[in-house]
Amino acid sequence: MPDKHYDIVIAGTGPAGLTAALYGQRLGLDTIVFGDIPGGNVYMIEKLENYPGFIGGVAGTEFGVKVFQQAQNEGALFTLTRLKKLGHGDGKFLATDANGQVHSAAAAIIATGRVPIRLPAAKADLKGINFCSVCDGPLYRNQNAVLAVIGSDNSAAQHTMTLARIADKVYLIHRSERLIMDAAHAGLIADQENVEIMGQTEVTGIKGLDFIEALTIRSKAGEEKDLPVDGVFMAVGWRPNSALLDFQVDMTPEGYLTTDANLMTSHPGLFAAGDIRDTDMWQVLTACADGARAAKYVGDYLTGR
Repeated sequence: MPDKHYDIVIAGTGPAGLTAALYGQRLGLDTIVFGDIPGGNVYMIEKLENYPGFIGGVAGTEFGVKVFQQAQNEGALFTLTRLKKLGHGDGKFLATDANGQVHSAAAAIIATGRVPIRLPAAKADLKGINFCSVCDGPLYRNQNAVLAVIGSDNSAAQHTMTLARIADKVYLIHRSERLIMDAAHAGLIADQENVEIMGQTEVTGIKGLDFIEALTIRSKAGEEKDLPVDGVFMAVGWRPNSALLDFQVDMTPEGYLTTDANLMTSHPGLFAAGDIRDTDMWQVLTACADGARAAKYVGDYLTGR
């Protein structure tokens, strides 16, 4: 049985979860937070340049740690363990962590974000297929490496810019007619002499034994060929990370949680914030705003306002 009852249990230590913890504590709500990476997926951002107040940008890891420290200084309890299951019974939320310990709360905020999608191709788990250029890009330094980035959004742009400073050659491969990243990112990539953009090109296969050796690509005209590479960085999309919920909640067909104007889901007392939520913008700034609003509305919910 739970040994302590909290006002809010928060799942996720990304920008949304950390901001919710910060605001929750400042509102006088006893808060416990689950998640093992301060900042969540922001560690994958080498330089966060579109967040107000940081002229010249800020490293994703630095941003995440600073917000984590702010929330911790306000008194939020961080378990630094992942939440295995979030259930509900006897009028309270029951949070089971990775160690099997159960914690209870009157309300919950799920801010577990999204996780990268793997390429739907055979051998998509070969060594050399990566998802974080900040983490794994340095492995290719001084290797005269030829690398590929698959995707065309801002995540793909971040990978490409990081890898362009490391590799001899970077291919940016995408299926769409045009890049869907911000114009600022597209402009920076266009200035990189060692980056080749391969638009309207589909990756149809992966070759290699233990390590990746080549990508099989098909052009819009139907021409197929092998492209030798030393490594690949994926940015083909994301899926919502909602598997820990142990009860029914309304979602979109893609699995994003639907919320009302107060960010509450179809389950009373469960709020959603950040990238896990059905939203029209997946940004660090909007995730932080969601976290602040969710904490405020949890306070309203608990006081009956």
